Amino acid sequence: MENFTDLPAYLWHRLPLILLFVCGYLVYQLMAAARITDSFVSWALNKSRGRASLLILYIIAASAALSSFIPNTITVLTLIPVLKKLDTDFAEQGATGMTTILMCSAIYGSAIGGMGSMIGSPANAVLFAALDVFEVPGREQITFFNWFLWSVPLVICFVGLAWGVAAGLGLPASARGVTAKVERLPNGHEAGLRQRYGVRLFWLYILYWVMEAVLRQQVVGFAAISPVFCLGFAVVFLYLLFVRDAPSSPVGRGPLLTAGDLVRSVPRRGLLFIVALGVLFAGVHWLELDERAVIAAGKMLQGDMTPVLLFFLTIISVIFLTEVLSNTAVVAAFFTIAFYAAQGHSMDPLYLMIGVGIASTCAFMTPIATTSNALAYGEMKGASLPIMLGLGCVLNVLGAILMTSWLSWVLPYIY
Repeated sequence: MENFTDLPAYLWHRLPLILLFVCGYLVYQLMAAARITDSFVSWALNKSRGRASLLILYIIAASAALSSFIPNTITVLTLIPVLKKLDTDFAEQGATGMTTILMCSAIYGSAIGGMGSMIGSPANAVLFAALDVFEVPGREQITFFNWFLWSVPLVICFVGLAWGVAAGLGLPASARGVTAKVERLPNGHEAGLRQRYGVRLFWLYILYWVMEAVLRQQVVGFAAISPVFCLGFAVVFLYLLFVRDAPSSPVGRGPLLTAGDLVRSVPRRGLLFIVALGVLFAGVHWLELDERAVIAAGKMLQGDMTPVLLFFLTIISVIFLTEVLSNTAVVAAFFTIAFYAAQGHSMDPLYLMIGVGIASTCAFMTPIATTSNALAYGEMKGASLPIMLGLGCVLNVLGAILMTSWLSWVLPYIY
């Protein structure tokens, strides 16, 4: 590949993208350290006033907003203690069967949020690597800012769709009309000076990368010097996080983050399901079942068909394969399939490959699809697997239709 003959030059050229993802990880850590996630969840759920159907909407929306910037697993872990309290409260009022729908709401939102921003999912990083490997025309036009132009409307529609499936098909009759006592939930944490400092750093990150994207598009020659500006921003951002004293708090002064914050372990809740998930994927890979499944799905994309049908079949294949196979293995193989399938059908590979990346985040159906699904299913005791499978299957199909319709229409206008 011509782009990779001079690795230092290539890395310097892609330094803004690399720093975007690195600083995005630090943003997640600062949100956790400042307890911004806890406060946001409490604020959102209190807006529902405890009504069951609205509570589902706010759980989906809150987890989607959070997982646009922090890992899906952390989003789910933030919500699990709250979901357990809500489940207990509903049960005390005679509303049975809420465990599954509360769990699914968190899973749906965290998966939807993965498509909300460029840093929302690891699959996005794989996407950009694949676009570079295949030297797909138009890849340089994708920026942090214009990603939001198509992703935010898609996330909003997806949240509404997931709410319709969860509340319309999954809400137990016994829960209709029941009001949960959301005032009993921890109200997050009072917004102190330290938390406000964390919020300001979060917005500094967002505003810088939006500005960088706009300048890259509007100022001739800025792309060539952008790595210098991004490196300078990263240095300042690191100083504000790890060196400068954050405003005082009950535990004293000090920087907002320490080196130890970067290696926090995942809590052990649901760990058994994660271990089982790893063992399962290792067995599948050893038996080469994942490779065979991807090859079989790829054969469906051969033959004459319209671009819209190709888009739909690709997306729905990726969605259902990620329910039972490793997301990484699926997207790594399907980016290649999508590139050549698009060329074979006189379609721009950029649009189809973006569709593959987005579809890989839509794991709504099985407990083994992602670690966040496994954790949620493992922690929410009494959750019904048949209901989870049924609702997830419906949302998978409807979501594939939504993504096909929206992406195939809007992406050509933006890129």
